Amino acid sequence: MAIQYLPFSWSQYHTSARKLAATILDHEKPMDKIIAISRGGLTFGHLLSDLLRIPISTISIQSYTDIQTQGEVKIIEKLKTSIWSNAFLLVDDVSDSGKTLVRAIKYLKRCGPKHITTITMFYKPHSSFRPDYFAQATTKWIIFPYEPTETMIQISKQLQREGKSKADIQNFLEKLNFTDDQIAFVRRHYLTH
Repeated sequence: MAIQYLPFSWSQYHTSARKLAATILDHEKPMDKIIAISRGGLTFGHLLSDLLRIPISTISIQSYTDIQTQGEVKIIEKLKTSIWSNAFLLVDDVSDSGKTLVRAIKYLKRCGPKHITTITMFYKPHSSFRPDYFAQATTKWIIFPYEPTETMIQISKQLQREGKSKADIQNFLEKLNFTDDQIAFVRRHYLTH
């Protein structure tokens, strides 16, 4: 089955983040901190830190090896600040399989927090973990506005494996709202043969 993609613009991203922040401000007790899961939760966490006016820390968890393959979920950078007796917001970009959030919560609970609230921009209905807050549910592969190079490389390599021509790949990337300049950059620096 062909992968379906969901392009998500900066404007959509900011609008969704503001709506989620307003919901949290209206329904949650004040939180002490945001913990963003790197790499996917960094941009969203930074934006929420501004909108909610609370500090941010990070942990790094790695799992995806490409668009269709999720590897072992590993914490590659631990939390460098105390969350003892803190209520915090755990942020990631998407709850896809749910494994990243489950692993993060298991790790962070050992640090003695008062309360953990979870938030993602997207939630996949097949996920084993449903965040407390999310902007949208989808089964599609999300194209975030902050990782065009990575996404174009992965899509291009997938299409090359399927035997698509350079022109086919160019047309497909344009349909996903990538610009000619973005495509040219990726081709020149990452897809040369």
